[in-house]
Amino acid sequence: MFNLDPFSRGVAITEILILLAFAALVGYFLARLITNNRISELKAALADQEAALDDCHRKRKATVAMASSPATKTVEYTSTRTVAPTSNGNIATESDEETVFRKIASRASELNFSRIGYATLNDADDLKEIVGVGPFFERKLHTLGIFSFRQLANFTTEDVEKVSDIIEFFPDRIEREDWVGQAKQLYKNKYGREV
Repeated sequence: MFNLDPFSRGVAITEILILLAFAALVGYFLARLITNNRISELKAALADQEAALDDCHRKRKATVAMASSPATKTVEYTSTRTVAPTSNGNIATESDEETVFRKIASRASELNFSRIGYATLNDADDLKEIVGVGPFFERKLHTLGIFSFRQLANFTTEDVEKVSDIIEFFPDRIEREDWVGQAKQLYKNKYGREV
């Protein structure tokens, strides 16, 4: 019926063009299929990240509200009868402690919580497990918004210096006692994974 010579130049070019068009069409549909699957995966991952971010913002607001709420601090600090020595050897009274904790809470915003992470009292680890952190220093860290090993493990040198300044530790105490390293190890022991 058709007298097509496959060796003629016109027929060969037509066959090549038809095969190229078919390959392009198949490639287009495969690319669409793969792209749509990848877009769906990325949208799901984005939704998970947005949910985690919203949760983080809620925790941060709760931490900041708790740290800056005078009613909470008054109840927490006046109901406790702890007496702690100060750096000059005198005994700190409750009113002195309350003043110290208010001062610390007012400087909590100086820390970069987006880098070290947010935590609340519900997420709190027992920071006294870190050698060098006693009940008084743990309360100071809690007032600052630091409740977990994960937060301490994420400290940089800048964070260590800032916390030492705010809480009025000896300048090299956190580094000398390796709080960051201890926190990393305690986090790994407790949760079974690296920070």
